[in-house]
Amino acid sequence: MRLAEYSRGRSRLQRVALWLTRRAGAELDDVAKVSMRRPTFFGRPFLALVDEVLRGESVWSAGEREFFAGVVSGANQCGFCVGTHAEIARLELGGVTDASWKDGRYGEKVTATANLLEALTHEPDSIPHSQLASVRSAGVDHAALIDALYVAFVFNVINRIADALDFRYRSERDRLRGARILRHNGYRLPGWLLR
Repeated sequence: MRLAEYSRGRSRLQRVALWLTRRAGAELDDVAKVSMRRPTFFGRPFLALVDEVLRGESVWSAGEREFFAGVVSGANQCGFCVGTHAEIARLELGGVTDASWKDGRYGEKVTATANLLEALTHEPDSIPHSQLASVRSAGVDHAALIDALYVAFVFNVINRIADALDFRYRSERDRLRGARILRHNGYRLPGWLLR
């Protein structure tokens, strides 16, 4: 269900920022709008978590973590999140990031981990031991596995929010522009938008 109040902004500053971004042809995406609507309960904590998980220190590159986000979002059939994060992964890693990733083009560690995250997203109550063994034999250590699981956690949450609130892009141009902005700036909003 798409809620109109998420597109209007809560405070005067938010309304001005939304108006200005629309006029500039670079409207804030729906995640930013929901973050601004409930900044204390959702916005600040969620954006800090996403920024840490996708851009903080990790064994995985930012592109690999964005790729994992796209894999989990694909498993959840969340077109909005796949559209953004698969594009960022494509820009970071090069090539396509659709289901052809299973051919191992991103390396044994990434492929084994992505397979595990996909299986875990489909069947969260039962981690296939063979896939966990495959991840371990590919050389993925404990810290790398934890980092990948955090990506899965974050995207299993936001995929459901995106679907429940009917997140969408105004256009393909907005999707691509948004992915480029997130790739460059990370997952932050100015503090005055989150008051």
